[in-house]
Amino acid sequence: MPMKSAGFLEDDCGKQSSMRLMSIIALVASIAFGSIMMSSDKGSGKNDLYIVTVFLIAAFAPKAVQKSAEVKLPPKS
Repeated sequence: MPMKSAGFLEDDCGKQSSMRLMSIIALVASIAFGSIMMSSDKGSGKNDLYIVTVFLIAAFAPKAVQKSAEVKLPPKS
């Protein structure tokens, strides 16, 4: 019987991953705020840049921290 590969929003065991969903939502929000900031007539302020940067960090940092924590800490049995 062939093994079923994990889906896009599933972890290695096939369980739904809320962290991946939240990372995708943060990435989409960052893209949306960035496009709004670039198309705005009033010019981009520092606050707009901070919002986009924070959403980008929120999109990529948690998964990287989780991966490094899983490598250093063995799973509980």
